[in-house]
Parts: sequence; C-alpha cells; structure tokens
Amino acid sequence: MLTAMRCEKGDIDVNLSNHLKKLVGAASQGCELLLFPEMSLTGSVDPSMNPERLISLEDSKISELASAAKASDISVAFGIAEVTEKGEAFITHVVVTDGRRSGVQRKRHLGDGEEHFTPATDTEVFDIRGHKFGIAICAESGFDAPFNDVAEAGANLVLFPSAPGLYGRRTDETSWKSGFSWWEQSSLGDARRHAKRLGLWIALSGQAGSTLDEDFPGFAALVSPDGAVVRRLPDWREGDLIVDVPL
Repeated sequence: MLTAMRCEKGDIDVNLSNHLKKLVGAASQGCELLLFPEMSLTGSVDPSMNPERLISLEDSKISELASAAKASDISVAFGIAEVTEKGEAFITHVVVTDGRRSGVQRKRHLGDGEEHFTPATDTEVFDIRGHKFGIAICAESGFDAPFNDVAEAGANLVLFPSAPGLYGRRTDETSWKSGFSWWEQSSLGDARRHAKRLGLWIALSGQAGSTLDEDFPGFAALVSPDGAVVRRLPDWREGDLIVDVPL
C-alpha cells in the first residue's frame, strides 16, 4: 500500500497513531508492504531550528511501530529526521521486516532548505521475501546514481517517498491545484524516466496537506518498467493506493 498522508511537524505521537491506523488498514487489505512518505514519523524537520524534533534509530516510537508491523505481518518503510550518537542529522527511511529494523536508506542528495542535514554516501538494497528493492528519497529523483546503483545490484523496484514543501501557503483549491500540478509533473517525470531507462518498478508516496508552517502536495502512484503510470491518486488530498507489483 502506498499512502499520501499528513505528517505534522513535531507531533510524533499523532504521527505514530496515524501510522498504526494505516497498518490496520493495510493488513485488512492483505498488503505485504506499506510505504510511508519522507520523514513521515517525525514530520519534516529543520535541524537548525528544531533539533529536538530529530530522533535516533533507537527511539521507542520506532520500536512500537516495528512491533505493530510484526503483529500485522507487514513490512513497513517509513521516514524520520534522524540524529546519530555523533550528533549528525540525516533524512532517513527505515525499513522494518518481521518486526525488526532490517536497514535504512539515508538521503544522499539533499534538496533546497536541507543544508543542515548531512548527505549520506551509501546505497542500500533491501529484501522482502526474496524481492530486492531500493529507496530514492524526494530530491534524489533528479539524479541517476540512486536508481542506477539499485538496478546494478539486481533490484527491480524502487520506493520513492517524498515531502516536497510548497513555497507559499495553499489557501484555496486553485492554489492547491497549482502546487500539486508542479509536483505531479516533476515526480512522475522523474519516475517514468528512470523506470523506462532501467526497467524498474517505481512506487511513489508523498506527504499531503497543511502542517504547522508548510504545505505539501501529496500524491501516490505506481510506475511500471515501461514508464507507464499503472495506478495513481487523483490529486493533493490524503489517500491510500493499493497496488500489485508483479515482481
């Protein structure tokens, strides 16, 4: 299941509750994997302004989500703003399989406004029930290497979580439609290009709606190896997309 959801900044308890609800829904649909947006659990964070909102990989909220995923028999990929023991800040996507953290992908190519995070260097390949996949986070879609490295490692699926903050608040349907149109064209343009040139399935999931001080354009979709959009949500509103990826 691919979800477009609102992820409030600095309210990890509410975000965790919403993650747990999504788990229940995905389990009822018989899903094997649930993809959440970039920084979904913490909400988007600026480390220079709110360092207290970053969490470590050992945070109890991650353990609670992992336990719930095990009970639901679902693998989960979700996002956090991470702080390490050395005090480094990363934009990190966490993969939980069989109730345990099976790996993380830290963002290698940072976007505008993310200068206070540390860019990662490693590309990880994950395995769920014999199926290999990688992760490219938001602005990384503008680079070839995150997708090339995954394809070269033998994976044929890339998860593409995002949280592209919109410039200016969205106050009516026209302004929401404008912000969504930009991200729809940008994200699908990149996803279709990488899918077609490498023969990859690409699954998109984005933050949606208004938060404390920033708005997000939402969107979830599945792109096939020939670059076709197999299924997608229609607009900027929150929603869930149940898809079958025939790996």
